[in-house]
Amino acid sequence: MRTATTEQRSLLEGEIESWKGFASVMRKEDKEVWDKMIQEVKEGFDDAVEKSGKPFTTEPFFMALLLAQQRTIKSLLEQLRAHGLER
Repeated sequence: MRTATTEQRSLLEGEIESWKGFASVMRKEDKEVWDKMIQEVKEGFDDAVEKSGKPFTTEPFFMALLLAQQRTIKSLLEQLRAHGLER
């Protein structure tokens, strides 16, 4: 359930918006990865913004990105373990 306030969502959107120039010059395949990563942040970390009690800044944005990546890594490792492929 998503509970972040409109103000906090707009702070998150503002941070994401500030990176549009960076994203606009990416190669197509990188832009697709970027868009998916941003979507994961929007879907998975808006509650963290609300509970932080701080204005959303670049540092929490990057922490959210790192956490999203770590979730993906964890999932991939679990899949490897399930198939007996992890070292």
